Amino acid sequence: GAIDVGGEPTSVAVAGRFALVAVNTSPDFVAPSGHLHIVDIQSQAIVATHTLAGQPDSVAVSPDERYAAVVIENERDEDLGNGEPPQAPSGLLQIIDLKGKPEDWSIRNVNLDGIAGVFPGDAEPEFVAINENNIAVVTLQENNHIALIDLATGGIINHFTAGTVDLHQIDIKEE
Repeated sequence: GAIDVGGEPTSVAVAGRFALVAVNTSPDFVAPSGHLHIVDIQSQAIVATHTLAGQPDSVAVSPDERYAAVVIENERDEDLGNGEPPQAPSGLLQIIDLKGKPEDWSIRNVNLDGIAGVFPGDAEPEFVAINENNIAVVTLQENNHIALIDLATGGIINHFTAGTVDLHQIDIKEE
């Protein structure tokens, strides 16, 4: 089946009988918006909708189905200043506590500003995955950084650079 989600779906994850659909509803780059639809898989009906803090990019559900995590990228305008960061508003991680009925699920924000050495004031989280210990791994693509977040507490437990590479003379052909 197909469901009109009222925007651009960016990611989906499954928690039990529900599909969690992250939807970008941003009218432009300076006013990012989005929501998370909770869809009953069997009936294919949207049973709840939660407003997100901006433009979502990736959603994941913990293996024990206690938490979902949504990265809010708030992507930048590629036509503005050659598309280079920083460009406000910054992104963040949102944790959804999957307790009770979907309409009662609560959302907590995790600020990712200031942790990366590259563009520290413009976190642009791109992808999230969750391990069996309910630790979310969040990539900050434009920041070349990785953060580990404890979903139970919402605290950043570690973060580090994704490393560097030297591409000097990469296109030189040997004869």
